[in-house]
Formats: sequence, C-alpha cells, structure tokens
Amino acid sequence: MHYPNPIYLLSLLLLAACSRPHPAEAVDASVTEAREDSLALVAAYAGRDLIEHSVTASVETASARADVMDDAADDPAIWVHPTDPGRSLVFGSNKTSGLAAYNLAGREVAYYAIGNVNNVDILTGVPLGQERITLLGASNRTNQAIDLYRVDEQTGALTPVADGILRMDSTKIDDVYGFCLGRSGGDVYAIVNGKNGLLQQFRVVERGPKLGLELVREVQFPSQTEGMVADDELGWLYVGEEAAGIWKLPLQAGYLGAGAQERADPNNDDPTRARLLAARVDDPTDLVADVEGLTLYEATDGRGYLVASMQGNFSYALFDRDGDNDYLGSFKIVDGAVDGVEETDGLEVMATPLPGFPGGLLVVQDGFNYAGDTLHPQNFKYVDFGKVPKLPL
Repeated sequence: MHYPNPIYLLSLLLLAACSRPHPAEAVDASVTEAREDSLALVAAYAGRDLIEHSVTASVETASARADVMDDAADDPAIWVHPTDPGRSLVFGSNKTSGLAAYNLAGREVAYYAIGNVNNVDILTGVPLGQERITLLGASNRTNQAIDLYRVDEQTGALTPVADGILRMDSTKIDDVYGFCLGRSGGDVYAIVNGKNGLLQQFRVVERGPKLGLELVREVQFPSQTEGMVADDELGWLYVGEEAAGIWKLPLQAGYLGAGAQERADPNNDDPTRARLLAARVDDPTDLVADVEGLTLYEATDGRGYLVASMQGNFSYALFDRDGDNDYLGSFKIVDGAVDGVEETDGLEVMATPLPGFPGGLLVVQDGFNYAGDTLHPQNFKYVDFGKVPKLPL
C-alpha cells in the first residue's frame, strides 16, 4: 500500500494549479478532493484503512498521455466484441486530450485526440438507417458538447456519427461533466450534467445518415453532480451528487412536458420524480463524500448491483440493484499483481465473462498510479468482479 507524502503532493499541486483555468461558477456544496488537499488525502487513507473487505487488480492499462500530476484519466467504457470476447476493448477518457482504447492486457491500441473528454458510455442496438449500431457517446469539455461515435463491430474503431458539433447551451450547462446513454420506451437517450448541478436529457434522433439530439428533460440538483448510470431494464437513472449521495429518478423522459425542468428535492418521496436514496454520505456507514462514478452489474431477471466509487475514503460501495437499493457494503482495491487504487473517478463493470475475468470485468480509474515507489500518470485497473466480496444474488 502506498501513502504519498502529502506535503510533496500538495507542493506539486500548487505548482500545477498556477496553469489551470478556474471554473466560471463555483458550486456551493463542493467537496475537496484528496488530490487537491493534503489533509483530505490523509483522511482518505485513514478511512480506507477502516474498510474491511479488499480485492486486487490483475491488469493495469498504460499510463494516460499526461504529466504525472495531471488529473487526466477519468472514465472507462467497456466494449465487448460480438463474436470474439478476447478482442474486447476498454475505452478510457483523458480530460487533457482525448480517448484511449486499451485491450484486455491493458495495452493502448488506439488513441483519439478529440479534445478534453470527461465521461464516456457505450450502448448497443441503436437504430441508424437500416442498421442497429453500437454507439459510443462522451462529454467533451473542449467544445462543451456531446460526442457520438459508431463502434466498428469487428475492430472497435470509432467513426463520428454526430450531425455536427452537438454543443450544450452554455447559459445552462456551465461545464459538461457526467454523461451516460440509456434506452426506455423505444427511445435512446444521451444524458449530460454540468458542474452547476443541472442535468439535461436528450433523445437521440436520426438526421439522415447522422445522429442528433432533442432536449426532453432538465433536472436541477442542489449541487455538483457527475457520475450517472441508466438501468434500461428496470427503467431508472442514477445520478451521483458528489457532496450528498445518489439520486434515483425514472429514466423515461417527457412526463413533465418536453424540456420542462424539475428541481430535485432531497425530501421528495414521490417515486415518479427524482429522490435521494438512503445512500446518503452522512449516514453512519462507509459512504464518504464525494460520490463519483456509478455503474451497474446487470445479472439476470433484474438482479445485480449498483456500484459507486467513494473518493472520501478510496472505496467502492455496493447496493442492491432492485427494490430500495439497500446498501450491502464496501470494498477497496489493494496492492497485488499491480498497485492498489486510490481516488477513483469513473468506473464500469460488465457481467459478461471475458478472458481472464470469468466473473465479469470491473474497470476503475486510478488517481495515484504507482510502479514500486514511483508515481506515474494516472491509468485504469482491471478487476475480476467475481473476486469482489459481495452478498449472493
């Protein structure tokens, strides 16, 4: 287990901060990340030590194309090859320059220098003309836009399918952050949120040989949001409010009228509107702000797990996918064949067995990537989800 020197890290962060742009609008209920504060770093490691259950990663990707102290790698998306699982890929966002594609051994096999990509997601079976394509979508801060790409079914190569640059309205979304794709009632959705806590949900529509977006819903959350995941089968959308917890709202949009805005209320108990789960970060559990990535382990018949990364203690929380999403416990990723993981932003899990990952593949971003005692640029770690301590389904 590696404990970085907080004073050393803080001094490097102060130097790096001199060249970083500051957001135009601060969020009132923000949470200081360990990367930004030496005291938060010490507290996160102390909290991590209290987590009982642990697992190790078996594979790590190449380091992100960035400087050692850049907060660059962020969110992964897993593409499963339709006929040869061994040729599956992991796409990993780089907030400083683009999107990388890694094979199951962690080697970078392609790089797309498309801008400052934050979050990324993949959805299969999206209609385009006479075809059903695999769609990769991402939030891109360079253009403050949503990017859409077709994934080649044999090679995994990306081809743009967006009808121009799909820019967000800068008077509403101040800086694009979280992103996910989802499907409900025959509609495909691209969902994005901003640093100011506003979520916008778009219907993905065909425009000739390309795809465009139509706004169908807005939801204003009390403070900064990022991680999101859609449960297409059960019809829910989960949204992480970093300083508060995990929200749950119906995935089907349009019930308030096209483009109507809903204001998320933490005291709401109406199941047809956004409500904060019992997964609040102020509960006496291992849930410590801030809430970052969200993903779903989708087993059969609606069973499975909602998984969340908790940066406040470098851990991962498991919730029941069904019902009231009961909290089942937390685990951490410690040193093993590769180094352990700290301060995860995005993560994704795929239940499909893959070579080397018979229990499914969990991919997490590693905020502090070590080789021995040497810190390297951030990367992603691969974990066999079958080894994660959890309750039986």
